[in-house]
Amino acid sequence: MLFLPFLKQALLIYQTENTTVTTTSVTKVASPVSIEAVQPPDLADVLTFKKDTVFLATGNILIPALEMSVPVFNGITNQNLLIGAGSLFPERQPQNHNMVLIGHHLGRDNLLFGKLLQIQVGDMIYLRYEGEIYQYVVKETQLVHQTELQVLEDHQQTEITLITCDKPTQTQWRFVVRGQQVQKSTSNLAQIKQQEKAIVQKNQCYNQGYVLFVVLSLLLCLLLGIITIKRISSK
Repeated sequence: MLFLPFLKQALLIYQTENTTVTTTSVTKVASPVSIEAVQPPDLADVLTFKKDTVFLATGNILIPALEMSVPVFNGITNQNLLIGAGSLFPERQPQNHNMVLIGHHLGRDNLLFGKLLQIQVGDMIYLRYEGEIYQYVVKETQLVHQTELQVLEDHQQTEITLITCDKPTQTQWRFVVRGQQVQKSTSNLAQIKQQEKAIVQKNQCYNQGYVLFVVLSLLLCLLLGIITIKRISSK
């Protein structure tokens, strides 16, 4: 039971390690999902992950200061949120709207939005969306109750809002990051993609080591348990 949270993390890493994510243009607008509906996945969600599926992303979110890079999907599904962030209002466009992106916080920094709680005002956020790069600067972070839906409002301005849970368990609180767009440019698209790739590879390396550590620790504990039981039963 003590190993269950770590096993869930390790299993998610294993399930999603070789997932194919292809960037495509927006072809379908999904129905909005309430912020209350997003909760950390349980073990059943991880076990039912369809790892052979080709996932179609509309872009990528990059935060260099956190070494965080995750794909962005058009809308929210349980499957999408296991490998990336989802757009809560996929009909909105970054040119003149508040882009609201939701991601899971699963208790490990190198997974999904795990590092988001470490972000600082002034940090840069890059949204690669439909072949263009949108750069934002973090203006505010706050902790809100899941019923405080004003953070989702669209002010017809070039903003971005990133939302995750405040802890990797069932919770009614959300950590919210608000950013203001400062630049739109396609000139550094190749550089951004290269940076994304480097961060993803680094996180994958850390996560693979973590999976190995969890598996070896579990086997060691099981072995010690068996030895202890045999000693007790032989007395």
